[in-house]
Parts: sequence; C-alpha cells; structure tokens
Amino acid sequence: MSKANPSRRQRVEGRGNHNLYSRVNAAGKTVYEIGLRVDGKQTYKTVGQKISAARKARDEALARRGRGEQFEANPRLTFGEAADGWLSTQVADLRPATRAGYENSVENHLRPRFGGRRLNRITADDWAALVVELRKAGKAESTIASILTAGRRIYKYAARRMNWHGVQTLALLESGERPKTVAAAKHRLFTDQELAQTLVAAGEPFKTLFVFAATTGARVSECLGLVWEDIDLVGLDRASVSFEFQASRRGGVRVELKTEESKRVVELPKFLAKMLAAHKIKSAYSQPDAFVFCTRSGRPLGQRNVSRALRRAQTAARGANGKPTFPILHQVDGDGEPVPVARGAIPCFHSFRHTAASWAIAEGEGAEEVSWQLGHKDSTVTRKIYVQEVKSAERSARRREQMEERYSRIVAAK
Repeated sequence: MSKANPSRRQRVEGRGNHNLYSRVNAAGKTVYEIGLRVDGKQTYKTVGQKISAARKARDEALARRGRGEQFEANPRLTFGEAADGWLSTQVADLRPATRAGYENSVENHLRPRFGGRRLNRITADDWAALVVELRKAGKAESTIASILTAGRRIYKYAARRMNWHGVQTLALLESGERPKTVAAAKHRLFTDQELAQTLVAAGEPFKTLFVFAATTGARVSECLGLVWEDIDLVGLDRASVSFEFQASRRGGVRVELKTEESKRVVELPKFLAKMLAAHKIKSAYSQPDAFVFCTRSGRPLGQRNVSRALRRAQTAARGANGKPTFPILHQVDGDGEPVPVARGAIPCFHSFRHTAASWAIAEGEGAEEVSWQLGHKDSTVTRKIYVQEVKSAERSARRREQMEERYSRIVAAK
C-alpha cells in the first residue's frame, strides 16, 4: 500500500482556543492532537490514535494551564511527527511551487532516513552522513542546501509549536560538512549585434516581448503576467508599466508578486510604447483585463514556448555577411546530430534582464536606480548580483573624476 500524504489538521471539538484535532499521518493513520494558546502562541501536541486519550490529555493540559504551567517537554517526538505538523501548517498555504519543493525535500530525502527516529536522537554525524549520501547520488550543492533548510525549519517548528526542548543538531555541522554553496553562474549577456540580429529573426508577438524584456529588465513571469490595464499608453511620451502580478509557471494563473519590493512602476521609452500600441491594435485580446502576451485562446504564453521561440530566433539569426549569429546552434557531430549546447553558451531569456541591468550600470545608473527597475529588495541585492559591473562603473567614474581634477587645471593654465 502506498504511503499516504499527511493531511491538514482538522478540528474535532474544543472550547475557545483549547481544541482537539485529528489528522492523517504519513503512515495513513488517524492521530489526535491537542492545542493550547500559551503566552499568545498556539501550541500543538500529538497524543495518539484514541480520542478518549486525547480528551484526557486536553483536560490535563487545561488544568496545567490554569496553574500557569506549559506543556511538558516531549522527548519522544519523532522527526516524522514534527515534519507532518510543519507541512500541514507552515507549508500548506505557500505558493504551489514552493510547497512542492519542501514536500519533495521531506518525502524523498528526509522522511525515508529520519521519519521514525526521535528528534533527540538525530546527531550531527547523521546529518553529515546524509550530505555525503546526497553528494554520492549526484545532487547539486544547492539542492542539498535546500533539503537541509527544510530540516532546520522542521526543528524550529518542533521547538516553537510542539514544545520540543532538544538541540538542533544541524547547526553543529562543521564548515567542511555543509553544502558548498557558491554564487550562481552568470548568465551570458547579449552583445549589441547579437541582440539586434536575434530581434530581426524573431516573429511576433515574441519580438515585442523580447524588446520589452531587454528594455525593462523584467522577469519572464512578470512579462507574461501583464494585462493591458497594467500598461499606461495614454501619452506615448509618458508611457509606463506597473508590475504587481506575475504568471505562475503552472497553468498560467496570474498571482501577486512575492514581495512588496518587487512591485514597481517603470517608465517606457517612446519607441517601446509605439511597439506596444501597435501590438495592442493587432491583438485579438485588447480589453483591460486581457493578457498582453497571449496565445490564440487568450491565455498567457507559457515559459517553455517563449524559450523555444527565442531559440528559433537565435538559430535563424544572421549577420550582415550571412553567417550565423550563434554558430554553435548549427554544429553537428560525426553522426550528423546537433551538438549539445552547454548551459550559458548562448544567451537565454533571463539574459535580457542581466543585459538591461549591465548596460544601465555601465552607462552610469546607480545601484539604487537599477535595483528599483529590477524589483530587487534593495541595492545590496543588486550589488551582489552585478558586483563586477558596479565595481567597474565605480572605478571608471572615479578615474574620470581624478583625471578631470588632475588635468583640467593644467590644460586651462596659460
């Protein structure tokens, strides 16, 4: 029999905040929990599979609460029980993609190893062994880091919500035992010629989409989540776009951006405003709530289809001499099969964003301004991602100032 996924906690009975709950655990069995609000925080404790025992435990807990006492520590709490509670409460209401990532970490990596073990008996050596095992299985260091993040949050949930008083042994890992997270690989930027030749080879609506992304630096999900009421084209000299939503990767549903910092209004240059106005006139869907970049049925374009369209344009792109803009896309092996293109060998859609940011920094835009345009949390994030570009621009500015100060007086002297 396949293992059931843990269900959300369901209220069975209760008085005020002093409730009795049931849920189905990972083994497919119904277990009961009691909940009390202590010092303004809701605390839960798994009791067992009998409702009579749960009622007795609840009444005893209420009596202790009346005497100013809290739940007693639960040294028998298992990792699986803590994981069930965390998944059914803290993770249940997250975005689908985020929830799926956490569930994958727990169900495929953490529960099989630690599910039935008591939290108090999982040592730092156990966690170090898991890291070694994941590396041998070929998991990326970033994937391992994500799995351990889920583990840490389960520990935190157990301590805060389930009155567990043990040691979070994940924190005891030595630096050499931890995942070796490194800065994300830089995306390949477009050169001026590559961008121009790619746009010439692109068909609509993708050409307008690519120009929009390269000009605004918007993420692909932000571009595809736009509806016409987000774009102000009343005055082409004062056109702007408001980013508040994005298209989800699954199903093309329009959802709010994750953070308030991501929400922003970006000015549009006149040439792009004209392109968008022409695109709107040609579109079969131009009402205020219609997607700007959509399929023939009015749904937002899918990210995979956009990536395929970009690759088609790059394959068709040619220079003035007729030679391919991206020769690697035309190479074949000894059997006449296309040569695999390594990641980063040619620009991807996200390269529009990085190209826009890099050009803005090179042309003298400050990190604060670029941060606003990209929807970063603050300029620190921008500086971290574009550290070389920012440093280069700052050095160039300082050199110009120094040369101006040093030589202007000499040249002006008579």
